[in-house]
Amino acid sequence: MSEAQSLIVDFTQEDNVLQILPRPPLRSSENLGWNGIYVQQHYQPAWETPEYAHIRHMLLIHSPDLIVQAERWFDGRRQQEQFGGGNNIAIVPATVQHQANWNQESPFSLVFIEPNYLIQIARESVTIERIELIPQYAMHDPFVAQLGRSLSAELESSHVGSRLFADSLAIALSIHLIRHYSNWQQPLREDNGGLPQRKLHQAITYIHEHLTQDLSVTAIADELEMSQYYFSRLFKQSIGVSPYQYVMQQRIEQAKNLLRTTSLSVAAIAARVGFSNSNQLAIQFRKFTNTTPSNYRRQL
Repeated sequence: MSEAQSLIVDFTQEDNVLQILPRPPLRSSENLGWNGIYVQQHYQPAWETPEYAHIRHMLLIHSPDLIVQAERWFDGRRQQEQFGGGNNIAIVPATVQHQANWNQESPFSLVFIEPNYLIQIARESVTIERIELIPQYAMHDPFVAQLGRSLSAELESSHVGSRLFADSLAIALSIHLIRHYSNWQQPLREDNGGLPQRKLHQAITYIHEHLTQDLSVTAIADELEMSQYYFSRLFKQSIGVSPYQYVMQQRIEQAKNLLRTTSLSVAAIAARVGFSNSNQLAIQFRKFTNTTPSNYRRQL
């Protein structure tokens, strides 16, 4: 394909998706307010795409339960590949000319990372101004697969806390990509000791004052005048859990207190402690206590 004919697409625009794929996505994170990362779930028939390039870095995460034969081209270099079983990830860096075909209808997720977001994380973690991802044909990467599944699950059960959860995964995914699939070959910078006590107190105070809101790592880090990466890393060093886990812990502790001291319904308690419905409270409550809110109350 000549340079003049090259397709540059933005998958946040449905008409752009339909230039490449026959069906629109089943779900997307478009209206969830996630920072630096964008996720879509697809179910597409056997197909051959035109040659094109994304404006964002793209990770294709395929279902491990279905074997699909495919071919992929990166800048004209063709390779046959198989998805399913062991191989379930492909990485398509932004602006890289790319084409693919596959032989049967299949489900997959697409995770897009903003190039500027990845550069920001690279500056903070390895002090480099330019980072390049290396294209990857179908391969096995359980860490990326798990992150992809977790992000996709958020599309099906969006709730208060979604932004904080997505922020945490976006940072973890970016660090993984820099370490394993970029032109940076040296160890990431290490920082030990956690947050200074004043900053830690400031972070915890801010979290508690905004506990029922859809908190984000960005908002907390901005309050502390720190980068997202360093805040997340040093916060976990300080108290042993990530910002997302800490927020969930505090919401569950509030819920337990209300279950003990009030006759409010589980739905009312869920709303009061920052969950969008009783089902979301029940899911998190079970993770932290191995029981449901109703059972917890009956056992008092």
